[in-house]
Amino acid sequence: MSDPRNLEIIDYIEPSPQELKAQKSRNLAIAGGLFGFVAIVFLLMLYKFDVLG
Repeated sequence: MSDPRNLEIIDYIEPSPQELKAQKSRNLAIAGGLFGFVAIVFLLMLYKFDVLG
């Protein structure tokens, strides 16, 4: 049985500049959505514990 850590990548295709730009845009959108969700949960927690009023 072969060791999976020693597998070599066959037929790797380098992403184009347009694909890299699209990937970066997706990553920023995901990061923004995640940050917004965490902020909402944090604010709701503060509200529930009557810190905000």
